Amino acid sequence: MLTKETLTKRQQDNVVKRIAKSYDIESIEFLNFRQDPMTGTYHLKFKINGDDKLQTGLSVSKLSRFDNSTDNIGLDPVETFAELKKSSIDNNVNIDSIYIKYLGE
Repeated sequence: MLTKETLTKRQQDNVVKRIAKSYDIESIEFLNFRQDPMTGTYHLKFKINGDDKLQTGLSVSKLSRFDNSTDNIGLDPVETFAELKKSSIDNNVNIDSIYIKYLGE
């Protein structure tokens, strides 16, 4: 049986930093986080800028993938998020002005 996994606020902040490096976002709401019992893959679902059309997710094979804030994240479908895409990657992104609704809040 799988244990109920969750992400720390720091891990969720890391995801926000990784997205905000490449996209102009005002808010992010983490909707759910689960592990697929068949594959062991972790799935994180979130919504950008309070828009239901901007719901997407991130799937990773290891929980430790949420421990860094430096990897780039591309949001899919690409066409849906094209208008938010920055012209260049900002590796010194500051997430203080981004509203974050964490899992379980």
